[in-house]
Amino acid sequence: MATNFKPSDFSRKVDFGSPQSHKTGAGINVTSFVLAYSLHFKQQKRTLTQQYTLVGTRLDNSITVIVRHDIRNASQQQARIDGIVYDISDISPDDSNDAIRYDYLTLVKTTKGA
Repeated sequence: MATNFKPSDFSRKVDFGSPQSHKTGAGINVTSFVLAYSLHFKQQKRTLTQQYTLVGTRLDNSITVIVRHDIRNASQQQARIDGIVYDISDISPDDSNDAIRYDYLTLVKTTKGA
């Protein structure tokens, strides 16, 4: 994916993890996000044509983020940015032999809160 980014592009953090069910004091099962690790990310901007193409699809409420390649990304189920939890819909890992590689992740906002 021969793309060069500046370090300053990766100014925000994304938390990766998975949902975990537990009981509250009242005995009610609730699911919450459990943090595994954090990485800096750059949000990928979409053109208007790309945005219009997604309207009405399951990716209508999604964003694409770029992170440095990390083998752990493939096993994560959710991501959290600024307190909003997203399901990881697609991961496009960089399988090149470049020294610095990037993974593109498509995140879909969950209907549940953080």
